[in-house]
Amino acid sequence: MSAKTTTSNVIDNTITYLTTADLDHTRAILLAKASILAYDAFNKHNPTECVKVSPPDGYDFVGHWTGVDAIFNECKTVECYGVVFRSQQSPYTYIFAFRGTDSTEDLIDDFGADHTKFVPYKEDVVVPSDLRVESGFYHIYADSDETTPSMQNQVFALVDQYQASEKPIDTLYITGHSLGCTLSTLFTLDMALSRPDIKSASYNYASPRVGNQAFVEFYQQQPPQQNPETRTIRIQNVYDKVPCVPLESEGYQHLPYAYLVSFYRDNLTGKFDIVDNHSIQNYETVLNCAFESESGFCEGTFDYDQGKKMKSVKPDPSTVCTYW
Repeated sequence: MSAKTTTSNVIDNTITYLTTADLDHTRAILLAKASILAYDAFNKHNPTECVKVSPPDGYDFVGHWTGVDAIFNECKTVECYGVVFRSQQSPYTYIFAFRGTDSTEDLIDDFGADHTKFVPYKEDVVVPSDLRVESGFYHIYADSDETTPSMQNQVFALVDQYQASEKPIDTLYITGHSLGCTLSTLFTLDMALSRPDIKSASYNYASPRVGNQAFVEFYQQQPPQQNPETRTIRIQNVYDKVPCVPLESEGYQHLPYAYLVSFYRDNLTGKFDIVDNHSIQNYETVLNCAFESESGFCEGTFDYDQGKKMKSVKPDPSTVCTYW
């Protein structure tokens, strides 16, 4: 189903909450699966290793990259952070999927509050002087060590490698879950600035806030964001706490286009559950349910993780970030 904009529901001046008619359903499910596979590629026993994973149907696994993680920019470690899938049909669609939180260092980065500048891969690109992004996210994207190039350099090296091959990029889908959303958002902006000739689009799942208002305004000025087919869409569970950080009171803002789902652990304290209400597998289940429903949203219960019960209801925007 192609994306449409006529049924969007503008709630306030900063966030536009979309309906199921606004999403490309096939793309949303495909990129949720790719985000799950980015986790599967991470080897907890050997974090620097990217495990080869079985790709989505119709795609091949063709690449991966690492990143330099740290706690407060100290104790740096190298971890597998993303995977690349290429469609088997020409012209070729590529998927760059960024892994989310899967280590102590990652979790600390999710709740950071410090700002820093954003420097695009293409050195002569000028960004607003007041543009700031959360420093923990940015350092994972941009930092290197003595032996490992930065994630930024690695992903652009892959892009350029594919462009110079016999199977060049026709469309680049960029995705991630949780911390992976912040990295995919930085890369999406970087692609618009540093490789504007490549068509790229992004759906992400459970994204924290990435930057300040100047970041959001500059991001939305880029040509891909002017097109409903390529603009970035955030998919967010109203009971998920991760999209509520870093705090607005610290100067952070969300990108404006969001599609809401609503699910929580089906018990007395379920709306406060951090892990299950954030699970990318649960996001995928509820998306499938919503897309198959005539109402356009998912209602009912489903099993998750050894018999846990999850409940899904019609999303209410007024409940976003209200349950702490």
